[in-house]
Amino acid sequence: MSADHRYTARRDVTTMIPVVDALTGVVVGRVGNLCATGIQVVRGSAASTESLQQGALYQWTFALPAEIGGGQVECGVEVMWSGHDAGRGGDLVGARFILIDPAAMERIAHWCAVGMGERTPA
Repeated sequence: MSADHRYTARRDVTTMIPVVDALTGVVVGRVGNLCATGIQVVRGSAASTESLQQGALYQWTFALPAEIGGGQVECGVEVMWSGHDAGRGGDLVGARFILIDPAAMERIAHWCAVGMGERTPA
């Protein structure tokens, strides 16, 4: 992953926002954090037991946080990495957006830029 994606401003999402596989309707996890170029998904016990493969492409839907107006987003993603973090509640998956509505991306970018004091590491 290039440095410009790795260090994009991101913000933790503190509310429970499910991430759903748009093709199967299965909940794959919840939004952990967002940036204009991607999403971190926390996969706890409620998530599907199906593994998400690095390099694989998926079509996900999730709601934008209420503080940026909410609304449903459907996006194409590529899974870039996965790992475990007991402190965050389970397995983590990082994915980059490969297709997302430009207006949604702009809203996310603005929200992250405003919250730079809440930046989390990539």
